[in-house]
Amino acid sequence: MKFGVSVYIPNRNHEATLPAAIYSAAREMPVEVAVIDDASTDNSVAVADAAAMTHDCVWVQNNPVKAACWEQAAAKEFASFAGTHIIGLSADDELHPGVVQSTMRHQQAAVVFHDYAVRKPGKGFHGMVKTPFDCIQSLTPLEACRHLASETQPCETGVGSAIRHDWLQWLCDLKYWRMGPWADAIGYAAVAAMGGAVYVPQSGAVFTEDDNGYGVTIRNSPDASRYMVECWAFLKRAKVPQDVADALCRKRNVHA
Repeated sequence: MKFGVSVYIPNRNHEATLPAAIYSAAREMPVEVAVIDDASTDNSVAVADAAAMTHDCVWVQNNPVKAACWEQAAAKEFASFAGTHIIGLSADDELHPGVVQSTMRHQQAAVVFHDYAVRKPGKGFHGMVKTPFDCIQSLTPLEACRHLASETQPCETGVGSAIRHDWLQWLCDLKYWRMGPWADAIGYAAVAAMGGAVYVPQSGAVFTEDDNGYGVTIRNSPDASRYMVECWAFLKRAKVPQDVADALCRKRNVHA
């Protein structure tokens, strides 16, 4: 029987920021913090192993061969996670205090969205991405669809968000990782559309906006068009209503 919140940290060559990411998760007392290393060539694995010696909740999966798709490789570990809800945390991001407890207040929610802070590497915060509500809102699938199809600025991503284990498996069954840099933003929004969502106006994490990171690099590469096609294909497989699918792609600059 699953209970509580699991946090997983995919990592490749982030030895400098990984300790802070792990500590930020472990201090929240989730049922586990899983560090999934994608064949790092720096000291990341040693850093993670040291954290596991310090924090009982931390365990490390070291994949010796770099995966063709890190999200697909990480998904192989999801079934073993103990938590009812899963929070994904990039190795250069950090969780904010209270996010695990906030998630546990909504154990039936398909997905729980929180605000999150934004910073540049090595610098302080320079912005916030906020949920569009002043108080906690629990939306049914129909209400979530109306919200997602509106002109409200999108806040739905995996940053500081928690997804229920069965809905994460649903995403995996639909091979959501094929969307590349749009996988969490469109994938988590699709979960909201089909399963409802809770929006919490409380900061759940700090996101590091790296101009040389995976998302920015891929969105500006020749591969972007291929991933955009995958976004539309995913939304069709997921049976997301057409008006919602159109709005999600428009807001995320995913073109047909």
